[in-house]
Amino acid sequence: MKHHAINRAVLAAAAIASLLTNEVTAFSGSLLARGADVTKLKLPPGFDIEAAGGWSEIERLAADPKSELVSLIVSGLKGSGGNVDVLSSEKLEMLESLLLNCGKGFGADLVDGEWVSVLSRQGKKSPRFQKLVNKRDKVQNSFANFDISTQTFLNLAYTPHQRGQLKALVEYNPVPDNHDLSADGKVVLRRIACDITDVNFKYWKLPKLTLPLKKERRIS
Repeated sequence: MKHHAINRAVLAAAAIASLLTNEVTAFSGSLLARGADVTKLKLPPGFDIEAAGGWSEIERLAADPKSELVSLIVSGLKGSGGNVDVLSSEKLEMLESLLLNCGKGFGADLVDGEWVSVLSRQGKKSPRFQKLVNKRDKVQNSFANFDISTQTFLNLAYTPHQRGQLKALVEYNPVPDNHDLSADGKVVLRRIACDITDVNFKYWKLPKLTLPLKKERRIS
C-alpha cells in the first residue's frame, strides 16, 4: 500500500510538472535576460546569502526561477509521498524573492476556478488544527476553489480513504497595505487579507461537525 501510494504521488508530480512548466513559459522569463543586477534584487530582511550558496547560486536561480520552483515542488512531492507541507528552506525563500522581483502578484482572473494544492507553508500564527491538517495533506486530497465574483475560496481536504472531508470557507480582500513595488517600479498586489468564516468536518455517514472558530484576519 505504501509503495502504491508513493507511485501515485510520483505520477501526480510528473503530471503537475508538465502543467506547471507550460504555465511557466506563459509569464516567467529570465531576470538576467532583462538586464537585472542580482546584487540589487529585493531580498528578505536578514536573508543569509552564504547559506543560499552565494551570489553565483543566486545568479543561477535568477536565470529561470519559475522552472527552479517547479523542480523543487516536484522533488518535494516525490520525496514525501505526495505531502504538500514543505518546511522552509533557503532555496525556497530565495526563489520566492526572485519571483517577487519578476513583478508578478495576485491576479483575480488567473486564480478563478479550481486548484490542486502542491505546496503549502503555514504561518507561525496559523491555528493548530490547520497546521495538523496541513501536515497530512496529499497532492490528490487537497483542493482550493476560488470564486472571484464573491471574493471567496473554499478549501477542501480529504482523509486518505476519501471518507472524511474538512471544508473551510475563506473570504479574501485585496487591501492597500499589501501592495508593493516591483524591481522596475510597477505597483503589484503581493498578498491578500483572508478571513476564515466557516469550518466543518464530515466523516462518512456521521453528522457534520462544525469546528469552533475565532475570526481573525490572516495574510496569505
